[in-house]
Amino acid sequence: MNLKTTDFRVARRLKVANFLVQLVLLAVIYLQVNYLGTRFYKRTDLTPADIHSLSIETQAYLRKIDPQKPVRVIVTSAPTANEDSEELWIRNQIHKTLKEYEHHANKGGATRFIVEYVDIYMDRDRARELSRDYNLREENSILFTCGKQIRLIPAAQLKIPAKNGIRANAIQFSGERLFTSSILHVIQDEKDRVYFLQGHGELLLDQADPVRGVTDAAAFLQYRNVDPLPLNLQVAGRIPADAKLLIIASPQFPFTLEELILLKDYLDKRNGRLLALVDPFVNHGLDEIFREWGIEVDDRLVIEPPDNSALSIKGTTLVREYSRHQITQSLGEDHIPVLFGQSRPVRPDFGAPNDETRSVASLLFSREGSWAEVDYRESKTPTQDPIDPPGPISLGAVSERKAGQQGIHIAGGKVTVFGNSKWLTNNGFKHRGNQRLLHNCLMWNLDRFTLLDIPPRPILQYEANLDTKEFTKLKYSRLLIPPLAIFALGIICYFTRRH
Repeated sequence: MNLKTTDFRVARRLKVANFLVQLVLLAVIYLQVNYLGTRFYKRTDLTPADIHSLSIETQAYLRKIDPQKPVRVIVTSAPTANEDSEELWIRNQIHKTLKEYEHHANKGGATRFIVEYVDIYMDRDRARELSRDYNLREENSILFTCGKQIRLIPAAQLKIPAKNGIRANAIQFSGERLFTSSILHVIQDEKDRVYFLQGHGELLLDQADPVRGVTDAAAFLQYRNVDPLPLNLQVAGRIPADAKLLIIASPQFPFTLEELILLKDYLDKRNGRLLALVDPFVNHGLDEIFREWGIEVDDRLVIEPPDNSALSIKGTTLVREYSRHQITQSLGEDHIPVLFGQSRPVRPDFGAPNDETRSVASLLFSREGSWAEVDYRESKTPTQDPIDPPGPISLGAVSERKAGQQGIHIAGGKVTVFGNSKWLTNNGFKHRGNQRLLHNCLMWNLDRFTLLDIPPRPILQYEANLDTKEFTKLKYSRLLIPPLAIFALGIICYFTRRH
């Protein structure tokens, strides 16, 4: 009896010991698997469109970042109380995409990519530092920095309308294209140079005058790694080879024949970029160049419908009507108005000679009820006459040469024209829409919108639009028949096993 009891005790002890040994072995295996998983691993994106992966092009650029000069990203996109589903989707895409950038850039232990999320309303000290160091004051922005180079991307530019059969109000996420473009931009030591033409009474690049100065716009460009410089063609006699963009801001006197030849050669032979802001009441002398690019700048004055607002009294108006061009699309989608002064019409010239290599489009428009006054130089209260074209009137236009001949693809020239310059002056540039307009003009003319051939990520939101007949058919064929069939099969199996 005692022997049997002893045998049972030994068996129980052996069983407990065996169980403890198994637990220890399982723990060791668990730790080994996790250790090896952190050292040697491979991830596979099983989605058809590879929506959770970065492109091979982006991964190659990330490996080129110097670990001694890492790229830092500061995200001020924070959740809000009234955030809709689209804003939430964009914010989640920003977070997931930047995590992928961190994963690929920091492989092997090197720190090439650092991401920081800042709520500028909760962390006031950090918000003040960002405002002081980077002039960053807006929420929903992504700032890329490397050394002294910076690049700011508003979150609104990360979404584009979906195409290819997806519903009209859907969006796609173009974050990878803009993020990789920003990385390539900030890791470069040289700045893009933009020249403001001088010598014809243009806006003053280095003067803080509220009416004729553009120091606020110049500082805005410098914070975006763009170097604004003055250029007098009559003195220099040439356009510098490093000129990425020429800006003609409110000329008061006509250009000379020699200067026009230089501008034509720059646009035609060097595929140059020109941004012109021409006010009414003045002779700028650029009509021939504009016509060659299919843009008509009429010698008329756009008259807005009368109202008693303070803006109208000061001779300015809020422009809210935009085309879907890359320069103005985000302004329209976010309902951000541009503060515009008195303007002359700027529109595509439909009477220009046919040119298959040229593409012309309007950018923004005056309100309903406006018109283009022909006899605006006469000192009288403007009234709409039969000869005055009715509104909405185009206030700005762009022209672009299409690239590609015989299989050779070269970036063509671009011309952007606005019928007013007040939105760029120190008085008007403080308005948020004016800053966005200049930013988008810069992005489009410097090819930063289309720098990389990286497709946008497709939207992952779907909706089913069914009428009553389709829903009834779906209810019986998909929702009721399969579960009833499974239930019947279970009853048959039950009674079959009983017998």
